[in-house]
Amino acid sequence: MTASRRSGWNSLLLSGLLAASPAWADELAGPRYQIQGFAAQGLIGSTHNNFFGDSRDGVSTRFTEAGLHGSWQALDAVRLSGQILYRQAGESDQDGLRADYAQADWQFYQTEASQLGLKFGKVKLPYGLYNETRDVPFTRSGILLPQSVYVDNSRDLLLAAPGAFLHGASVQPYGAFDFLLGWVRPDFDSPSVEYSFLGNIRPGTLKGQGALGARLRWDLPTDTTLMLTHADARADYSPGIGDTLTAGKVRFRNLLLTAQQRFDTVTLTAEYGEPRFDNTGFGPYFPSSHRTIQAGYLQGEWRFLPAWELMLRHDFFYRDKRDKNGHLFALTTGLPAHSMFARDTTLGLRWDTTPNLMLRAEFHHVDGTGWLPGPDNPVFIDREQRWNMWLLQAAYRF
Repeated sequence: MTASRRSGWNSLLLSGLLAASPAWADELAGPRYQIQGFAAQGLIGSTHNNFFGDSRDGVSTRFTEAGLHGSWQALDAVRLSGQILYRQAGESDQDGLRADYAQADWQFYQTEASQLGLKFGKVKLPYGLYNETRDVPFTRSGILLPQSVYVDNSRDLLLAAPGAFLHGASVQPYGAFDFLLGWVRPDFDSPSVEYSFLGNIRPGTLKGQGALGARLRWDLPTDTTLMLTHADARADYSPGIGDTLTAGKVRFRNLLLTAQQRFDTVTLTAEYGEPRFDNTGFGPYFPSSHRTIQAGYLQGEWRFLPAWELMLRHDFFYRDKRDKNGHLFALTTGLPAHSMFARDTTLGLRWDTTPNLMLRAEFHHVDGTGWLPGPDNPVFIDREQRWNMWLLQAAYRF
């Protein structure tokens, strides 16, 4: 749910989150309930293109995150949990305060080795390794997650939605298994999602009609995690006044593969998917298309000292598997080919100065603008193919 932009209530709540202390959090922790929170501020500078504000050849301070999470074991088999989130990310996310998620989890079957449950409400979506915890800076693998898989342009669509998930887990000698299977109504109606699916902000409304989601995870005794995630989402477009588009339909499907291997001080992670994107019925100004995207990354994290970690990642994204470098797209539309791909090499450094305070630095060298935030770069032809970006972030938790 979305609050009014830049309201005084948003500022008041953010100030309260930033002022909260560990002692206050300890007072609210008990055997059946718990309250935790975090706050983070980022600085971003870039060349040639903007990212989360006016970062081009300057510094943007418009990347702020703060959250307050609570959970309550209402009954032995029922846990209630939710999070209020404040987030500003340039022009791409100005909504400020929102209910991040609010769900009930009913564990209706449980033994020493297995359990089954049902989550319902505004639930976190099971998408890949990091999506369910992506709002908390301490649980991310970098200041930014790999944009090929966890595109911030589509964050509202992927994060949480009203619905329900059946979930289960079982621990066996050959590893631990868990699964989720359910239906939600995702949020397509945001400027960044419209940019991703319709190429611009339109006067009409793109409304989610429903999505199926499923995930199967296997944690092996060898400190290996293997995972399959499936998503199938649909949305309908209702034209607005003076709209050049007619009533159309959008469908997004993906099967995401995840593999992670953990060693003593090194963690290797890879995720790969080929999302299929279909749009039909939008009229002559936005012809029907059926594309297969190719997206993935390979990442290494090295905890070389107890409080220090180095991260190296290569991330690739192609909007059309059959036109990876965008030559056909440029030939048929006259628009820049580099809008169809992005290849990002990232180097990051993390310092846990105390158990509650984390400092991070990150550098990106990017070839392409395939996942560049549209609202921060509204003039399409002004976007440049090769660009660099650096980020600094301080994050505090209680």
